[in-house]
Amino acid sequence: MAGKLREVSQFTTREKLLRGIALAIPLSLLVFILYPFMRVFLASLWVGEGWTLALYRQVLGAQKVGLLWNTFLVSVPSSLLATLLGLALALLVVRSSIPGKKIFNLVAIFNIISPPFVSALSFILLFGRRGLITRELLGLNVNLFGWESIVFLQTMGHASIAFLVIASVLRRMDRDLENAARDLGASNARVFFTVTLPLLMPGIMAALVLSFTLSLADFGTPLLVGGGFRMLASEAYLQVIGQYNMPLASALSVFLVLPCLAVFWLEKGVLGERSFLSEAPVESVAAAGTVDRGRGFHPLVTGLLLIIGLFFMLFTLAIFATIAVGALTNIWGYDYTFSLRHFQDIWGQGTRSVRNSLYFAFWVATLGPLLGIITAYYLEKSPFVGSRFFEFLALLPFVIPGPFLGISYVLAFHRPPLALTGTALIIVLLCVYRELPVSFKAGQAVLRQVSGSLEQASLDLGANRWQTFIRVYLPLMAPAYRIGMIHAFIHVMTTIGAIIFLITPRYKVATFEIFDATNRGGLGQGAAFALLLIVLTVAGLIFLNLLWKLPQLKEKSKEWMGPHGTVPGKHQ
Repeated sequence: MAGKLREVSQFTTREKLLRGIALAIPLSLLVFILYPFMRVFLASLWVGEGWTLALYRQVLGAQKVGLLWNTFLVSVPSSLLATLLGLALALLVVRSSIPGKKIFNLVAIFNIISPPFVSALSFILLFGRRGLITRELLGLNVNLFGWESIVFLQTMGHASIAFLVIASVLRRMDRDLENAARDLGASNARVFFTVTLPLLMPGIMAALVLSFTLSLADFGTPLLVGGGFRMLASEAYLQVIGQYNMPLASALSVFLVLPCLAVFWLEKGVLGERSFLSEAPVESVAAAGTVDRGRGFHPLVTGLLLIIGLFFMLFTLAIFATIAVGALTNIWGYDYTFSLRHFQDIWGQGTRSVRNSLYFAFWVATLGPLLGIITAYYLEKSPFVGSRFFEFLALLPFVIPGPFLGISYVLAFHRPPLALTGTALIIVLLCVYRELPVSFKAGQAVLRQVSGSLEQASLDLGANRWQTFIRVYLPLMAPAYRIGMIHAFIHVMTTIGAIIFLITPRYKVATFEIFDATNRGGLGQGAAFALLLIVLTVAGLIFLNLLWKLPQLKEKSKEWMGPHGTVPGKHQ
């Protein structure tokens, strides 16, 4: 009797826990996404003791309106060029028959894990006033800083993300549709523009939205290589850090987020309700990434794609090589002898900043994907009134520039009852909810492939909802968790735009040290921080992958050791 009572008590406790989580999910989205979002708008409209549009008139006035033009002058071409470059790299890696093409995929991944401002720092080291190429090799005294440099660096930096997004769609595309068009007499060019390209539109539009958002959120590159060229994100940063003018920074941030939302809705409008899925069998889809050597690209097209890929690879390798040399030389531009003095200079505060980066990254990589897949489960499998609105909230951080989100958290959580500014918790929370869309969308995609009859079968066999969630849905969503974990670790290790306004001397991170050192002319120290951060990011990814594969390794070791813990083929 006591055992039955204990079982009933555990059942009710677990049911209460499920209900509590179901209530906490929408509440957390309201508190940590919608509330900070609204605080920025309120701060930009409430000045002094009343409501006013004065700050918006100031931004649109003669002195500030140039910031809007400058922002679009850079963001539009850089996002378009990054998307085109990503498309070219995806075609080269997925569809061409060039041997050794996988190296471009590896280069793109390395480009993603490089910290922000690294390309700007390398650009300064190579093409600055004491640049290795401009001064040492060519003997030129030129100024290459300006909006063109910003566009170029953003294009090269964001192309990797565009490539990964487009390549993932291209690998899953059904080749039978293209082959059928060729069998009907269509040329390769016509097949590409009438079949391949339309089917790629979801990936292309997603890459474009990502590139545009990242370009708008980039405040460091304009400050470092813009040569006085000012944009909205950099101006908002200066208003907060330099003058602590939060109302004006809020108004500038509103003008940052509005174009992102507009591009997001433009993507929805372009794609509409059209279906981009093919009714191909599984074997055909699985073979979609294979190359039909008899019907490859024209040699001129293949040559052009190869040139683009080689240029991208050489540029990325040049960045890493420049950072390594800059970190290990005495004085860049004067004395190129080997030296470890830059690492000695950063040993004090630098080690603390690196530890902070690892601390935040591992916490967010652990908790963030868990929140994402649980949110996906409740919104997809237990829909309620207003669930579509909360789904929009879960995706909102995807299209919000980092500076906007950082300012919103400063405004929302600087006074009771949630006075979190100055703590490590606010940085972790911001990064968790900024990473939420990745694991949420991945978990949602998995759940939409799971039939509701599976849950019903589990309930019919005697399992309760808690057991069904733990034993059925969580294992199915494990790949979504892994995607979110890896993405969160990389992004938090290399993020700066969102948390720049939340950093205190105690909680400085390595990316801030790179920006600070480069901004004050400490190029060697900035390079040392960048090199150290790259090495630790790669090491952290290797550790997380080994940790993820640990259960599989244990199972394999048990099989290898045999049923009695002995090695097969050996006698005791």
